[in-house]
Amino acid sequence: MKKKILFILLAGYVQFITAQNIKGTILDNSHKALPYVTVRLLHADSTFVQGTHTNSLGIYSMDIKQQGNYLLCLSSIGYKTQVQPVEVQHNKQLSVIVLETDNVALNEITVEASSFVRKDDKLSIYPDKKQVKHSITGYDLLYKLMIPEVDVDRLEGKVSTLGGEVTLYIDGRKVDSREIRNLNSKEIEKVEYYDVPAGKYMNDVAAINFITRKYKTGGYVSLSAEQRIGYLSGNYNAVAKLSHNNTSYTLLAGHSMNKYDGTKDKIQEHFIFSDYETDRQLSTLESRVKSNSQYTQFNMTNQNDKRTLIGKLSLVRNDAPNNYTQNMLEYDDAGIRQESLKNTDQSGLKSDIELYGYFHLNDKQFLEMTLGGNYTDNTYVYTYRENSYSTLTDSKEDLYDLSLNVNYGIQFEHQNSLTVQAFHFQTISSVDYRGNNPSWQHFWNGESILFLEYNQKLGQKLTFKFGPGASYEQYHLHGDKKYDKFSPRLRSQLIYRPAKNQQIQLRYHVGNSQLQIDRLNEVEQQIDSLQIRRGNPDQKIAFLYKIIAAYSGQFGKFNIGAELWYDGINHVPAEDFYIENDKLIRSYESEGKRRMFSSKLSGAWKVTDNLRIKLVGNWLYIKPKATSEKLKCFLGTMQVDYYWNDFSCGVFAKSRTKSLNYNLMYATEPARYGGRISWSHSKWHIEGGLMNPFAEHNKKESVMDRGVYSYKNVATSKLYQQSGYMKLTYTFDFGKKTSRANNDVDTNINSTILKVD
Repeated sequence: MKKKILFILLAGYVQFITAQNIKGTILDNSHKALPYVTVRLLHADSTFVQGTHTNSLGIYSMDIKQQGNYLLCLSSIGYKTQVQPVEVQHNKQLSVIVLETDNVALNEITVEASSFVRKDDKLSIYPDKKQVKHSITGYDLLYKLMIPEVDVDRLEGKVSTLGGEVTLYIDGRKVDSREIRNLNSKEIEKVEYYDVPAGKYMNDVAAINFITRKYKTGGYVSLSAEQRIGYLSGNYNAVAKLSHNNTSYTLLAGHSMNKYDGTKDKIQEHFIFSDYETDRQLSTLESRVKSNSQYTQFNMTNQNDKRTLIGKLSLVRNDAPNNYTQNMLEYDDAGIRQESLKNTDQSGLKSDIELYGYFHLNDKQFLEMTLGGNYTDNTYVYTYRENSYSTLTDSKEDLYDLSLNVNYGIQFEHQNSLTVQAFHFQTISSVDYRGNNPSWQHFWNGESILFLEYNQKLGQKLTFKFGPGASYEQYHLHGDKKYDKFSPRLRSQLIYRPAKNQQIQLRYHVGNSQLQIDRLNEVEQQIDSLQIRRGNPDQKIAFLYKIIAAYSGQFGKFNIGAELWYDGINHVPAEDFYIENDKLIRSYESEGKRRMFSSKLSGAWKVTDNLRIKLVGNWLYIKPKATSEKLKCFLGTMQVDYYWNDFSCGVFAKSRTKSLNYNLMYATEPARYGGRISWSHSKWHIEGGLMNPFAEHNKKESVMDRGVYSYKNVATSKLYQQSGYMKLTYTFDFGKKTSRANNDVDTNINSTILKVD
């Protein structure tokens, strides 16, 4: 009898150890990997056995204790739930399963349950009908989603978190602000917020990825305009797109401009020279700020189940002509009052090409590559006149930028994965300086970065990520020695999920910053009769480290976030002030150290289906080492949105802002508040808004004391006073509906020119 019992137990044990694993792959309608699908194994009577999620490559794996017949239940928001019988055997590879899109479910997400869904290292956020209908651009929609930890300035096109700027993506491809500004909100299926960046996002403070709907045939023409009221500022864009089968062609063009006067500065300066001291007061008599930009781009995209190929050609022109300030100067030591005139005139013309490829190598591996290059023709002219004194800087630059980015990812068998990232950036510049201080500069700069990230899931609630890396940067000025620097990097993360929609994370980062290439020279330019601007090629690369603790939770109609950050920076890049030959030299140095502690508590509440509220509080402490300077401040923001049929309205408020920059200058900006109202119907969207409607004398204050030089300015500007805006968009579709083009023209123009102002 004992032998029989032993035999039965042994047979059961053998069955247990030989029937441990099943795995499979989930795809969407277009046969692309579908990540984060909920996979549940059920008995025939539908009782729960075990569950998991697919990874970023659409693969799931489960260890099963007992062989037999089960039900496999697959579900994901936006897709039809699928249940099918399976026979579980030892190490069985199940057939590929395709989930069908549930368009009704996607378009009708207005239920009481939260549209924020936690999926491993990200939040998947599904916009509801009201948010989509009353948004024009990607920024508008992102603002209305009210992600607690994310601050969105939709008019300026800025997205940030407590740790810094958020990197933006569309369908996994990194883009710039203009692309998000021109992304039609109706084409956004969902938004992915990576608050624990991993894989291809590992180098980002945080990342937001807009997932768009895909269509094959048809086209559209879209026109949009945004105009400020109170001062001249506008942004106008046109897009035409044609799609056929797997290929689409897009032509984009746009114009933007700014022009306003009336900015007034009241500046007090104190100079301590070798033999004497002097005070200088400056009052603005007249000023003008003027700039404009134009762009055009042609895109061609070819996409199938295994790859995506994109080619782009673009031309960008930026121009800031005849920007001037006329001031009244008063020197206390000599009792002299006289006028001065400062004028800048700068422009840039950039031609750019970019090639992008994404390759789905197999169910476990992917490869992504981006190759870009551009040529820019830059000019910069600075003139200054003060009584009998005058100075002129006239610079012309030829600049070439090249970049290469390669990402490779592989998923292993035991809930672990590896991602490899490699970057290289190259800049070659020649600048001809003419005027009072003529010179010629040839500059060469290159940086190579390599990152590895290993991701290991420990059970269902704990994930560990370890990402070592290195950066090698070098630059060389003609006639000077070659500078180079090797810097180690590290990213480590521990993520704990106590419940389905809650997450606690601890992160530790070590890295370095990029050098500001316009400062790495030996050029000297005169600012005015008392000051000289001078470059410095011998600067150190800043060393940075961060310690982060954060909590995120989604509770039905409530979403909350809490963050603690500690930042340390050694070799802070800053201005250096010293006296030489009775002149104040304003150069650059990198010897300082800075520590910063910040905390943030944020929450969003869907009060009713029509009313949404978001509140944020942020406390900041900054202490530069080896100085007596420090900053303590609190910042609060509020956002309220209300929807009613074709109309929506909202109000916002932001408390007074204080800052302490790397140059040890304190700045205080006034509080901001305002409201908006919009109307959306069919192909039209119209929106109008007011900023600071009751503000007439708002001022920005700046104060700095650097020993040999101190500075104080009280400035008034139309940017801080009453203003308004109007936005208008019209879209005409032809043929079958097609996905909106992503305007990804990078209108930022690089330059190595040492600028006086």
